[in-house]
Amino acid sequence: MQRAPRRPSMKPARMIHRCSTCGTCCRKGGPALHLEDRPLVEQGFIHTRHLYTIRRGEPARDSVRDRLIRVDSDIIKIKGGSGNWACCFLDGDSNRCRIYEHRPLECRELECWNTSRLEQVYDRGRLSRRDLLAGIDGLWELIEDHERLCSYERIRGWLEGPSGPGAETSRHQLAEIMNYDAEVRRLMISRGGLEPGMLDFLLGRPVEQVVRLLERQAGNEGL
Repeated sequence: MQRAPRRPSMKPARMIHRCSTCGTCCRKGGPALHLEDRPLVEQGFIHTRHLYTIRRGEPARDSVRDRLIRVDSDIIKIKGGSGNWACCFLDGDSNRCRIYEHRPLECRELECWNTSRLEQVYDRGRLSRRDLLAGIDGLWELIEDHERLCSYERIRGWLEGPSGPGAETSRHQLAEIMNYDAEVRRLMISRGGLEPGMLDFLLGRPVEQVVRLLERQAGNEGL
């Protein structure tokens, strides 16, 4: 005997008003750091090996407005885990934060059922490399030189350079910038004794990686 189709439930969907420890927010990526988070880094609760910098002029996803933007200043973020976007401090087995008592401002302000508190602080008072490193002689000067020579304003200029005979010059200049970035990273490890994992924070993502991303974006826009 065929059963009658089940009628849809008329009960309203269950509303969430507190964290259910599902881990969804943490799996969408680590938070950006703000000036209020500076003590967390300086006191060692968040080591710089767990951070990376999105440099001025890089493309980045604006999570609140859900669109791609060019950032106008440093954005320092907590890295993802190995091969995924999940915050590296997320315990995948328990869905709990390993640094919960010392979690950054964005994590403290985020309520997934009501994002208004996060939206109020999202793009305000962000922490920069200068805030953390300006007092370190030698290292900060090196970072400033790298920022000047590898600025994304320069890189975009060469990417959007002339076609024809001038294109060869653009390719050469881009290659020079990428080679310089790679060599500085190599020397900071071999001579400076720095951990490789710290370079994404000190110098941002490898220039070649971002250049390839910008080239793909330009190609897609031309379709």
